[in-house]
Amino acid sequence: MMDKSNTHLLEQMTERMKQRESERLLQIESKKETNGATSNTEMVSDFSKTFYETKQNIEEDLRKAGDMDKNHLLVALVTIKSDIQDLQKYLSNSTLFLCRYDIRRAQESIQELTRQVQEIEEKQLPKKKFAFKFRKTKEILDGVSSLKIEDTIDSSSKTIDIKTYVNTCGYSDKMNEILVMPNNEIFKQDVMLSNLDSCTVKLYGTPSTIHISCLSNCTVLSGPVATSILIESCSNCTFVLPCQQLRIHNTKKSDFYIHVTTKAIIEDCTMVQFAPYNWHYDEIQEHYKQSGLDLNRNHWDEIDDFNWLSSDKPSPNWVILKERDRTIVWD
Repeated sequence: MMDKSNTHLLEQMTERMKQRESERLLQIESKKETNGATSNTEMVSDFSKTFYETKQNIEEDLRKAGDMDKNHLLVALVTIKSDIQDLQKYLSNSTLFLCRYDIRRAQESIQELTRQVQEIEEKQLPKKKFAFKFRKTKEILDGVSSLKIEDTIDSSSKTIDIKTYVNTCGYSDKMNEILVMPNNEIFKQDVMLSNLDSCTVKLYGTPSTIHISCLSNCTVLSGPVATSILIESCSNCTFVLPCQQLRIHNTKKSDFYIHVTTKAIIEDCTMVQFAPYNWHYDEIQEHYKQSGLDLNRNHWDEIDDFNWLSSDKPSPNWVILKERDRTIVWD
């Protein structure tokens, strides 16, 4: 039986999440209106204020979650994980104007929040050996987010282990597969690709963001991405991607065919090559309109290497892919 204090705490957290979402949308609209007049210093200051206020709110929610019973804790952790994911998205969308120190400091804060969530799960929601699984879909938080939940329930203790994906789709832990997602599955969604080996991924449509990690020997093709793409820890891959912002970390021996409306950023990368985006498929023109990307603005050959500070010598970590070595991709 749920006590009233836990119910009240959960209602407070749910209401706070709705309020944060409304404030976030208002901030986005405000930034769009004032973007032309905002200096880099002001943007960094605004980011720091918003980021660390949100971090403090999440930490407060984590403290409250520690006093909840297991059933209320499950739903509270859904809210907290959603807030952490929004914070990660906010950081990814802000990397264009942040220095390397600020990015690493913010990323460490997100990792610490994630560690605290895992610690709570391990202590208060321990996994049971003899369990059966079932899947179900829940709609909660009055339209704030759609959650797909996988529950593991022990028949004696009724303990539930929860894995959530908030406004997120994608693939992980695949090998030697062709993976395809149409626009009705990825439109305005955050696409996550992780731990893929020797796979071909085709994303026909307009995702909001893409986060790619730990791919090897893969080819990833995407339609226009409305905001940003983050790629990390990949090797021997080919990426064919259009977006506003592209950041690549710790990646080697990979080719990038890109349309990017701001300069792409690489960090801790070696032997990466760049060429203009060249994937052609039905409805791509319509998807460009949906994404809002400017077809006439492409900085595919202007790459900022955060590990190369010399201004009079080019970075040895990336090159332009020679035309004779480029592959034109038709579908």
